[in-house]
Amino acid sequence: MTWCWFALVDQAPAGLLASTAVHDLDGQRRGVLAAWPAGERPRPDAARLDARVLDPQGPRMAVSLVLPPPGVQVLFDDPTVVGAVKAALAGPAPDFVSTLSVDASHFGGAVSGVAEPWPGWWSDDPFARVFPARRLWADAGMFGQTAPPAGPVHQRYGPTPWPVEGFTSQ
Repeated sequence: MTWCWFALVDQAPAGLLASTAVHDLDGQRRGVLAAWPAGERPRPDAARLDARVLDPQGPRMAVSLVLPPPGVQVLFDDPTVVGAVKAALAGPAPDFVSTLSVDASHFGGAVSGVAEPWPGWWSDDPFARVFPARRLWADAGMFGQTAPPAGPVHQRYGPTPWPVEGFTSQ
């Protein structure tokens, strides 16, 4: 599996690959990040996520979650999105990063995280140039460390999120 469905939800439903509660920087619960297997879209606001970032044994993470406002669509080819992907490749590299794709051409946001945030980490998210980022703490059991994407490639393949490589039939 190279991708999965992903969304911020109020409560964790059944049939998930992984889920974790998220809290804002003041400790207030802000929902659950949920990941479903690839296949039929589980809910209208779900987007594709690079499944390699999931790790049920992963630590608590500082997460930057960038989502478009309801009803807003931006193309992956938009110069702001392309610039954000290039900036993500330039580093510093978080423990994990994935764009979110809603279809073959539209940017559905991005999620990245680190187990040990450095000063100003949340401010360094290049995808916050596209839409405002939510600064969250994700409980353990959802995300793990992945190798930084190989550069300089920043192109996606069909509806898959970046940095998934190669074409798939789904």
